[in-house]
Amino acid sequence: MMPNESIEESLCVLRKEIERLNTLGLTFAASLIRIAEIELQVRLHKVSEDEIDVLSFAANAVEQEKYARGIKK
Repeated sequence: MMPNESIEESLCVLRKEIERLNTLGLTFAASLIRIAEIELQVRLHKVSEDEIDVLSFAANAVEQEKYARGIKK
């Protein structure tokens, strides 16, 4: 497991790269790097699989409610 300091340094690098890619109009590539950023944040904050499942369920429920009401993203 990476020490928190190393994770924070990696997050800083990834965030700069995401910003650079978005500036270049490479939004899909930036999105892929964003996935890595999220993974590191999960490790840094010690988020459990159960917590991720609950969050995912809640986000899905919100999206279904928006769809049911005809609300766009």
